[in-house]
Amino acid sequence: MRREVLMEAVLKDAAAFERVVAALKAAFTRAWSLGHQNAVKRLLDEVQAIGPEAFTREMEARVLAAFEQEVGPRTMRRMVEGPVVNLSEAAWLIGAREAAQGAGVDYRFGLKDTEALKLAQRGDLYWVANHWDAFTRQKLSDAVARFFEEGQTYERLAEWMREAMAGVHEAGMRYWELAADTAATKTREMGRIAGYAQAGIEWVQVRARMDERTTPCCRSLHGRLIPLRTIQAQRDRYLEAAGRGNLEAARAAWPMWEAGQAFGKALPGNVGLPPYHFRCRTVTVAYLGRVDPQGRPLPDAEAGIDEVDVWRGMTWQREPLDRRDLGRLIERAMMARWDNGAYARRHLDKHAEALMAAGIIDARSLWQYNQALADLIRGPGRDILLSIRQGRLYAVFHREVEGGRVVAAVDVERLRLATLHVKASGRAASLRDEAVVEQGREARGIRRWFG
Repeated sequence: MRREVLMEAVLKDAAAFERVVAALKAAFTRAWSLGHQNAVKRLLDEVQAIGPEAFTREMEARVLAAFEQEVGPRTMRRMVEGPVVNLSEAAWLIGAREAAQGAGVDYRFGLKDTEALKLAQRGDLYWVANHWDAFTRQKLSDAVARFFEEGQTYERLAEWMREAMAGVHEAGMRYWELAADTAATKTREMGRIAGYAQAGIEWVQVRARMDERTTPCCRSLHGRLIPLRTIQAQRDRYLEAAGRGNLEAARAAWPMWEAGQAFGKALPGNVGLPPYHFRCRTVTVAYLGRVDPQGRPLPDAEAGIDEVDVWRGMTWQREPLDRRDLGRLIERAMMARWDNGAYARRHLDKHAEALMAAGIIDARSLWQYNQALADLIRGPGRDILLSIRQGRLYAVFHREVEGGRVVAAVDVERLRLATLHVKASGRAASLRDEAVVEQGREARGIRRWFG
C-alpha cells in the first residue's frame, strides 16, 4: 500500500514538472520584452536543472510564486495562458458594436465578418517603414493585441511597438506614437464597416474633432457623406493587397495624406476610412439624416423634408446651390428676425463704431442697423457663403469695406438674425464653422426686392 501511495506521489510530481516546463515555454514564446524573456529563461533553467525525478509539487508552487512576484500576476497570466482575444477580432468587435449601436441595432458577428477577419488574424495589417515580413507583422500584431486587451493608452502601445521592433527598425518615440495610433485606429474603423452593414446604413458621415488642433485635411472632410459601398470597396482593396503582401497596393488603397492637404468638392476614390493622416482623431458615424447628398429622401425619412434639409446636405458635401436655390435662400433670410430687441441693441452697441467707420451706418440707430443688415442680404455686389455651426445651417452675406469685411449672419433653420458687424480680418467665415461653401460669383448678381 505504501508503494502505491509513493508511486502516486511520484507521478503527481512528474506531472507538476511537465506542467511548469510547458507553462514557462509558453510564457517565453509570448514574452513581449527582453526582460520578460530573461526572467522566464532563468526559471526554466532552474526547473530543468532539478529534473522530473526530484521535482515536487511544493517546488511547482514556489516557481510559480517567484514568477508571479517578478512580472506581476496579470502579466504572468497573459504570458502563460495567452491573450483572451486576438488583436483583430477585439478591435473589429469594438468598432462594429459602436457603429451598430449608434444606428440603434444590436450587432452580431456573422460569417462575412469572420471571412474578412482571416487576413487580420494572420497579422497582415501592420507594417513599419518597409518591414512587412511574417516576423515583423506578428510582432506588431502582438503589441497591438496587448493594447486592446488591457485598454492602454497609445503612448503605451508605442512603447510596446518600439520594444517589439528593437533591432529591426530604430526610430524615435514620436515615430512609434504615430505608428501606434494609426494601427489601432485602422483596425477599429474596419470593424465599424461591419456594424454599418448589419444596421442597414447606406451613408456614413465623417466626424472630425473640431478645435484649434483640427488639421486642414480633416476640417475639409468633416461632415462629408460617403456611401457605405465606397468604404466597403476601399476596405476590400486594402485587405486584398495585404493578403498578397503587396505593400505599395495597400498604401495606395488606404493612404496617409498630408495633414495640411484640404480636399475640394470631389473626393478621390481612396478617401473614405479614417485615419486620413498620422495622428488623425477623425471617425465615421452612421448618417441618419432625412436626405442624401443630392437632396433625395432616404427610405426611412419621415415626412416634412424641406429645402433647408437639402441645403444642409449640400453644404456638408461642399456643394454650392444653383441660382434658383440661392434666390430661395435670400427670400428665407429676409424673413429672419432678432430673438428680441434687447439682443439686437447689444449687437448694435458692440459693433456701431466699426460700422460707422466703414460707412455702413452714420448714427447709433437700431433702425439704421436693421436697414443695413437687410440691404446686405438682398442687395447685389455682395458674396454669400453657407456654413454649418453646431449642426445648424447659417447663411453669411458679406462684402469688402473700409477696414475689413462687413458680415451679416442668419440662422437659416430657426429664421433668426445672428449679427451684423465688420471683421477686421477680412474673412467672412468663422473658426466655429464646421463646413463652409462659398456660393460663387453668381450669388453677387442675385437681388431681391421686398415691400
